[in-house]
Amino acid sequence: MQIISNIRVLGMLAVAAVIGFILHLFVASVSANHVGVEFNRIDGKVEPIPLSSGWHFIGIGTSVVEFPTFTQTYTWTQSKTEGSPADESMNFQVASGVVINADISISYSIDSSKAPVLYQKYKRGYEEITSQIIRNAIRNALNNYGTAYDAEGLLAGGKIRLAEQVRAKINHEMNQYGIVVEQFGFVNELRLPANIQGAINAKIQATQEALQSEALLRKNQADAANAVAVAKGKADAKIAEAQGDARALEVVGEAIKKYGAEAAQVKNQTLWIEKWNGQLPTTSLGTNTTAMIGVK
Repeated sequence: MQIISNIRVLGMLAVAAVIGFILHLFVASVSANHVGVEFNRIDGKVEPIPLSSGWHFIGIGTSVVEFPTFTQTYTWTQSKTEGSPADESMNFQVASGVVINADISISYSIDSSKAPVLYQKYKRGYEEITSQIIRNAIRNALNNYGTAYDAEGLLAGGKIRLAEQVRAKINHEMNQYGIVVEQFGFVNELRLPANIQGAINAKIQATQEALQSEALLRKNQADAANAVAVAKGKADAKIAEAQGDARALEVVGEAIKKYGAEAAQVKNQTLWIEKWNGQLPTTSLGTNTTAMIGVK
């Protein structure tokens, strides 16, 4: 009985092995958020219709290559702690043959409907397409457009325009194969040769010192102009005060000239009134009469 039991176990294992082998040959699975491309290893044919996520029956000699349908981000840097431990930064030339080293980042997605076209073109999976095809396209675009910039211009903001040019170039070349670059840029500061960087730093320092000197000169000029304005204001105030005093004296003088005689006559009349004893005069003279009177 033990022998029969063992035979049955071996038979079941054999059947399972045959079924597994058949499934391996004729059934393939596609992961979630991925699309599959059928590739016949015998005749090299690529099926034009992609496979959605799930299980699928496939033909003899057929393999399924998966491509993600979500956005992928890759970073190539000099740092050993970011991305790969190897130095994956890129060198490219700018004007005057200066070589610049840069850390690069790219985010891209694959149009699932064009995944068969992409595989037909490059015969590689998405990791190889990223590390080889797209990386080479980036390097070529950087060298192509980089020569229009000098090192100082890139540091001053030209790298933003250069990054946009590279992104547009890759999309122009690879959109037809389903590659859609959503973002491309420089991760860290660009690294220049030491002599070029030193010259740029010296120029920046000289420019800053010139700006500081100009600002100081403008401040001194403003202070001097303010002092002149204050002095002029004080002088104008004194002149106005002197003019006011002179006008006041002039008014007083004119009043004395105009009203002095009348004031004297009023004073004399006041004196006569004070000395009058209340008696009317005993002698009356007519109009226009001249008399000589002795006064003791």
